[in-house]
Amino acid sequence: MTTMRQTWAVTRYEFRMQIRKRSLWITTATLAVVITLTQGDRGPRHLPPGTPPREVMADWALLMSILLPIGFGMVLADRLTRDRRLGLASLLESLPTGRGALVAGKYLGGLTSTAVPAALVLLTAAAGETANRHDPALFAWAAVAFALITLPGLAFVTAFALVCPLLTTAPLFRVLFVGYWFWGNMLNPDLLPSMTGTLLTPLGDYPATWLMGERALYAGADGWLEFLRPHPGGTAALLAIALLLLLSVPPLALAPALLRRRNLSA
Repeated sequence: MTTMRQTWAVTRYEFRMQIRKRSLWITTATLAVVITLTQGDRGPRHLPPGTPPREVMADWALLMSILLPIGFGMVLADRLTRDRRLGLASLLESLPTGRGALVAGKYLGGLTSTAVPAALVLLTAAAGETANRHDPALFAWAAVAFALITLPGLAFVTAFALVCPLLTTAPLFRVLFVGYWFWGNMLNPDLLPSMTGTLLTPLGDYPATWLMGERALYAGADGWLEFLRPHPGGTAALLAIALLLLLSVPPLALAPALLRRRNLSA
């Protein structure tokens, strides 16, 4: 069996297993409802009539990116550690699937399985906005906003949620991840050194700013680490997307060696 077929087989299995988990859907629905109801008067529900659909759906995508990735990170945190806990590590080692294909398949399966509910949330928002604004273009812009704002951050979160628990534990990672999320995405960079509003922020500030035509959250704001906050625009948005995707590669490349070390020490 070729590596590509091995990866595809693991991806399909992982996707089917994850997409059926009640915790994934309950977490997504709960966080989506909470952020929708608490968005305040600056949220997308309060945008004036006549607002371009591009801005409306970019605002919705950014809003959902505030909380949904936290839930996805929690759900994915045990995907590489649970095999040893369930006594499956030796069985997996005996299969012809290499560790690289196993990690890649679990990553792609985890990414796609969390992308589905995230996309459905945006499509639901587009349906509600279409009923009020009578503009079917909202669905097309929902797809664009998902691809540019949601998906790169989700790729970043999935990689680290899979691999970091190999260095710590899944419970500890979940605690640290929540702390990182609020420190690195929503803390005012004037207060403390923070990744908030930088090109490395998985929240999607820069792509959202590009689509909305105005600064989203702290993209390009003054403060600590200002050299990582260039002026928002199309080039900066594409650079932010590229950097998030590139940052997903090192942990995935390191994962096979970490798996081998854990299995040897078991």
